[in-house]
Amino acid sequence: MKRQLKRLLVAILTVCLVVVPLCHVSAAIAQQEEIMPLFNNVSTVNLTVGINDSGKMTITYKYTGSSGVTTHAVITSYIEKRTLGVFWTRVENGQTDNQWVDTVEGYSATGTRTCQLSETGTYRVTAIYEVYGSGGSADEIERQATATY
Repeated sequence: MKRQLKRLLVAILTVCLVVVPLCHVSAAIAQQEEIMPLFNNVSTVNLTVGINDSGKMTITYKYTGSSGVTTHAVITSYIEKRTLGVFWTRVENGQTDNQWVDTVEGYSATGTRTCQLSETGTYRVTAIYEVYGSGGSADEIERQATATY
């Protein structure tokens, strides 16, 4: 009887040792999912950045809202260069405050900006989307993307 009890206890402990670590991994994976916010006037915003071999940076921004709800957007974007490995310094682009401000009409739009970079390094683009419509107050969403030249 004692031998059967020991075998049963060993079997239960073995199952626990196999199952418990798997539960921990499942919980860790579930926590990595991003919570998607719901906005008043827009469904998605995207920002992509690319730099070609000659240093020309292309910034592409896009937003998609709902027909009959989203009316227009104001997109403010600027470029920063990493200095001393820690700080970000705004890159001159010839505009006021070294930023572009684009007003686009419609419930969906894609736009681009280009800038010729004068130095190699790591660059970060920030785009702030203000999307307006009848869904409520304007949505203000910030996106960033980095690229190296």
